[in-house]
Amino acid sequence: MIHLGHNGLADDPDFASSAPGLALAGRPLGFVDVGARGGIHPLVEPLARHTAVLGFEPAAEECARLRLEVAPGSPWACCEIEPQALGERCGAAQLHVLSAPTNSSLRHPNDDFTRRYGMAKWRVLDREPLETTTLDHVLFEQRADETFWGELLKLDTQGTEYEILEGARRTLDERAVAIVSEVSFCELYRGQRLFSEVELLLRGRGFAFYGFASLHHRSQRALDKRNAAGRERLMYADAVFLRDPLPGGPASLLPSSERRLHTLFTSALLLGYGDFALELARATWADGVERTRIESLVRRASAHEPTAAREAALALAEDVRTCPELANVAVGRFVDQRRWCWNYDDVAAGLGGSDA
Repeated sequence: MIHLGHNGLADDPDFASSAPGLALAGRPLGFVDVGARGGIHPLVEPLARHTAVLGFEPAAEECARLRLEVAPGSPWACCEIEPQALGERCGAAQLHVLSAPTNSSLRHPNDDFTRRYGMAKWRVLDREPLETTTLDHVLFEQRADETFWGELLKLDTQGTEYEILEGARRTLDERAVAIVSEVSFCELYRGQRLFSEVELLLRGRGFAFYGFASLHHRSQRALDKRNAAGRERLMYADAVFLRDPLPGGPASLLPSSERRLHTLFTSALLLGYGDFALELARATWADGVERTRIESLVRRASAHEPTAAREAALALAEDVRTCPELANVAVGRFVDQRRWCWNYDDVAAGLGGSDA
């Protein structure tokens, strides 16, 4: 993700004077955080002042806590938390309260599977009846006068993301430009839709899968990671989808308004896709002084000085020297922390150029 501090993007002079910056200063980015337990997702913190946040948290106690948390001195353009559960339709449902509150879901955990992998935090403690609604109903009926919500979506609802997207088809067609959704590769919850189905649904609405923001694996831990190497089962991840209007993208034949180009550019930058953000700007609106401004902005926002990598590598070497028995673990964590970043197989070894 982009390495900017709180309001770092909003305060950047190149962003502030660019077309996207001016647009969002006048009308904030509409960020919808579905599954806001624990706090608003830090993804939009670099643009806090120009971001309107609409969070959803169906657990009444946690929703009340979140509302109290954001009330005093909110950093956002505005921030509202709805005590509602979203789905593909309006109706009665049941919240399964699990031993780890962050794992609670409208779906029952797949007990046979979770027992297989010793997943104690997926144990059902209680059940609470509730009503579901759809994102389209909230945005286009309950909040019909607030036309910016839903441009950037984050979903983390423990197995019901597909159904929420089904209930957000108008939002996807008319507003959304970027989506970060938790997806699963195995049935952690009974009957949940898997990544392949989510990707097909979103591709059909004009969204391209761009990559994973995080990956979570699991095994039975029969082997000691301190002195063994192997592969584990990929369980779930946060997947990034962008409404790519450029040639070859699923939205290339769909109309893209100026607003959508600007919010897509900004969302891509926040998500760490600086190369795509630059490509998008160059191919659409950015010419002359604006192009120079955008290129300067993206390069600085994406900057990672070699000295920082050198210091991290030296610290790793020191950890390995002082605790050689934990070398596998230390090196693995070093790689994990950088897994989101570039792939370097297109850089010629020792030359800094491309061998592709």
